[in-house]
Amino acid sequence: MPIQLLDNETIGKIAAGEVVERPASVVKELIENSIDAQATRITVSIEAGGTRSIEVVDNGAGMTPDELPLALQRHATSKLTEFDDLDLLHTLGFRGEALPSIAAVASVRVQSRPAGSQHGGALRVEFGAVGATEPAGGDTGTTVQVRDLFENVPARRKFQRQPSTESGLIVRLVSAYAAAYPQIAFTLIVDGRRSFVTTGSGDLIEAAATVYGNEVGRAAIELVEPEFDARVPGVTVSGWLCAPTITRSHRQQMVFLMNGRQIQSRTLMYALEEAYHTLLMVGRHPVTLVRIDVEPDQVDVNVHPTKAEVKFADERAVARAISRAAHATLSRIPRAEPPRIRIESSMPLSPTYVPSPMPAVDARPFPQTSMQNPPERPTEPVREAPDPVPEYPRPNLPVLRVLGQVASTYIIAEGPEGLYLIDQHAAHERVVYERFLGQMVAAGVERQPMLDPLVLDLSPEESTVIEQSMDELGQLGFELERFGPNSILVRSVPSVAVGTDIEARLRDILNELGEGGAGSSWLDSVAVSVACHTSIRAGQTLSLQEMRELVEQLERTEQPRACGHGRPTMLKLTQDELERQFGRT
Repeated sequence: MPIQLLDNETIGKIAAGEVVERPASVVKELIENSIDAQATRITVSIEAGGTRSIEVVDNGAGMTPDELPLALQRHATSKLTEFDDLDLLHTLGFRGEALPSIAAVASVRVQSRPAGSQHGGALRVEFGAVGATEPAGGDTGTTVQVRDLFENVPARRKFQRQPSTESGLIVRLVSAYAAAYPQIAFTLIVDGRRSFVTTGSGDLIEAAATVYGNEVGRAAIELVEPEFDARVPGVTVSGWLCAPTITRSHRQQMVFLMNGRQIQSRTLMYALEEAYHTLLMVGRHPVTLVRIDVEPDQVDVNVHPTKAEVKFADERAVARAISRAAHATLSRIPRAEPPRIRIESSMPLSPTYVPSPMPAVDARPFPQTSMQNPPERPTEPVREAPDPVPEYPRPNLPVLRVLGQVASTYIIAEGPEGLYLIDQHAAHERVVYERFLGQMVAAGVERQPMLDPLVLDLSPEESTVIEQSMDELGQLGFELERFGPNSILVRSVPSVAVGTDIEARLRDILNELGEGGAGSSWLDSVAVSVACHTSIRAGQTLSLQEMRELVEQLERTEQPRACGHGRPTMLKLTQDELERQFGRT
C-alpha cells in the first residue's frame, strides 16, 4: 500500500486505544479531572460494568460554554502551555487527551457551569462527531455522561471482561482515590446500588474504614516519619498501613500514589513488603495506602499513555523512604501474644457449628495435624460413597499405592506404570468440585448451620461480587444475607468448609471471582472457586491414612488429571524413565 494520511476518525480511535483500555480507564481520567478542578464532592455512577453507562458528577470549578468545544479537542489543556511546564506540574492531568479519546469511542455528554456564573452549557459528542453547544443550568461543577463505550469498536468491546469483573476494577479504583483524598466526599453507585459514601472530613482512617471496611479501619495506622537522620531528602511519605494481623492473599489493596496520582510500581511494592519481613506468612500481603510526594522535576509522568507508571530520577531513594517510614510505623505497634496451637481431632468441628453426621469418605478438608500429637485415624478406609454422590467408574487412573509426602504438598504414590507425584491441593479441589456437581444434581449441597452467624464486613469490591454471586453461593451451601450496606451474615456453610477459617476462605473466593473467576458459566466459576478455597492447602501435613483416602477419592472422579482451574493434579515418572536416569538402560 502507498503511504497515506489516516482519516481523523481512525486517528481518534487509535489514540483512544492508548488512553482508554477499559471502563476503569474512563473513570480514572474523569475522577482526576474532577480532582484537578478542586472538587469537594465527586459522585461516580456505573451500569453494566461501565460499558452501558458511566457518570461522574463534581462540584469543581466548571467550564464556560465557550470552553466546552475546546475540552473535546485533542491536545487542548488548561494545565500547561509548553513542554518545560512538565517540570512544574502539580496537576493529575495535563495532555488534554482524556475527554476527546473517550468521546471517540462512546456517546458523551458534558454539562458544566463555572463558579460565579448564572449560565452553563452542555455539549454532546457521538463517537467523535461533535455537536453544538447548548445552554444548560444545573449546579456549579461538571457532569460527564459516557454511554455505550466501545460500541463503534467491536474488537475492543469483545475483549472486555464480564460486567461484574469490570465493576470490580472500577470499585477498586474509586476506593483507592476515595481513601487517598479523605477531604473529598466520594459517592460510588453500582447498578443503582450505593456502594459507599465518604464524608469528606479529611480523616484518613475514617476514609479507610468507609472504603475498605471496619476491620481495616481498626487496624490502620497512619504512617509516621522516621527519625530525622533516617529521612530521605526530597521525598515525603504519608498515608497508612495495617497491622500485620490484617493481610490479603493478593496485592490489590496495596495502593501507591505519586503526587496524588495512583501509580503501579513493583519496586515500591517490594520495598514496602520488606518492612513486613518475618511479620507475615508466606503468600500473604499487607493492606496499605502510601502517598509519595516529590518535586515534579524529580519524576517523569509522561512515560505511560494512562500515566499508570512513572519514572523517578532516583527510584532507590523513594523506595528507601517508603521502607524507613513503614519500619518506623510498624515498630510502634504493640507486640501481640503468640498464637495458641490448636490440636484438632480427626473430625474438625468449630464450636460455632452444629454437629451433623458426615460420611467418612466425604470430601471434607483434612485437619491440619501436628507431628507431635497426630490424630488417630481408622486403620482401613471406608469404601462406601454417600447416597447424594454417584459412584464413578475408574478407567482414568490405575490403583495407586501411597508411599508418603514431599514438602507437605505432594503425595508420592506407586502405580503399575511407575511413580506418581500428586498435588494434594489440586487433587482435593477436583474431588470437592465434582462432589458439588453431584450433590447439586441430587439433593443439594450439604450444609453445616452455624450456631452464631458470622458477620462479615465487606469492601465495596467484595460487596459488588457478593451482589453478583449470592444465588450461586447459595446453591453451593453458603447461606448468606445482607446485613447493612456493606456487611453480610453467614448462617451456614458447605460441609466441606467445616474446620477452616470461614472468613479468610470466603474473602479468597470473592477475590478470585472479582478477577473474573474460571469456568464456562458463572455458577461453574463460583463452584470452581469454592472448591479451590475449601480444599486442603499446600504445606499441610497429612497422615498416611489421609493421603490414602484422598487418592481413593481422586480415583473415583470423572476427570482426575486436572483441577477445576485446569492445573494438573499429578505428574508421572515411568519405570523406563527411572531406569534411564539411574543408568540401568
